[in-house]
Amino acid sequence: SNVCSYSKSTAIRKQLRQYSKGMLQRIGMAQTLINDPELVFLDEPMSGLDPMGRYQIREIIISLKKQGKTIFFNSHVLSDVEKICDRIAILAEGELICIGTLDEVLGTNESYYVKGKSGNLKILKKWIPDLELEHNFWQGHLRGDPKEFLVSLGLMKATLMKMNIERLSLEEYFMQQLRERGIFSSKE
Repeated sequence: SNVCSYSKSTAIRKQLRQYSKGMLQRIGMAQTLINDPELVFLDEPMSGLDPMGRYQIREIIISLKKQGKTIFFNSHVLSDVEKICDRIAILAEGELICIGTLDEVLGTNESYYVKGKSGNLKILKKWIPDLELEHNFWQGHLRGDPKEFLVSLGLMKATLMKMNIERLSLEEYFMQQLRERGIFSSKE
């Protein structure tokens, strides 16, 4: 594959220590895959890569997954983990925090961020516990069934202007778990 698109004549004369961190990562990936293994262990394979290199390595890993290869992917960049992994395990200070699919870990329940105008504030507060008011508009995170909320808005003649689905990212989940365990405290 195109892990290392580099001139062979140049590569033959060059010592490894003369390569950039990104090129060394690519060479390491090529060495890992040269014998077409069924099981692959990757420790921070995108470390030191530019955006194009990160994209290429990610695509190679996804291609390996599609071929049915088993990949153990270790990374501190949790957005990469979200894009690549089917199942995850998170460790903090040697303790296993969680293991499972992204849906099992983060939950399949999305929250809805809503924004609108008009309506009965007392009723809106029941639907939106963190209700914020600004000028003639209200906003916050919906608690409850979105369909029932829409019916309620219609009954009180309120206007819904925005409804966005939100879910914690893996990084947000990780930081939340660290705070709950007293491992990390934010200055909020």
